[in-house]
Amino acid sequence: MRLYYVRHGQTDWNVARKMQGGASEKDLNETGIKQAKEAQELLKDKEYDILISSPMNRAIKTAEIINEGRNVKIVTDERIRERKLGELEGHQVTPEREKEIWDYNQNVDIKGGENLHQFEKRILDFINEIKEKYADKAVLVVAHGGVAKVLKAYLYGMPKDNNLSSISMENCEIIETDL
Repeated sequence: MRLYYVRHGQTDWNVARKMQGGASEKDLNETGIKQAKEAQELLKDKEYDILISSPMNRAIKTAEIINEGRNVKIVTDERIRERKLGELEGHQVTPEREKEIWDYNQNVDIKGGENLHQFEKRILDFINEIKEKYADKAVLVVAHGGVAKVLKAYLYGMPKDNNLSSISMENCEIIETDL
């Protein structure tokens, strides 16, 4: 299976460095729309059979912009919604907090949210299903930075310290790989 993975375009909370999890519906800002159009241009010569998006507004809008002019159906999947951060939603992103919540060994429980193992399980369930279901297809996935952390650890290996905080992906960055 050929996989194209795109992180959604920029939102104001990305700029403000606020924790934007699975309950924070933030729209793309002007830069985010521009980034999505740039991703569309980068992907214009790439063929994909299906586009799967997180159901969150910022991902759907990015997917719609990338998909303009194509006759490819956009399907949403709850499993690639951003990590539920509960009481941390909207709080400032700090290096200390990032290290704490992305530490695989510590597996912090977040009040009203998901621990890392729960989040990882739903992302890996999604990856394993699409690998099987679309084995001979090309799939474009549009989702989030947290999903990208799990995907990159899956593709390239877990960091030596078992902490995903060192893994990042820019808005509208594209990963292209075979699964």
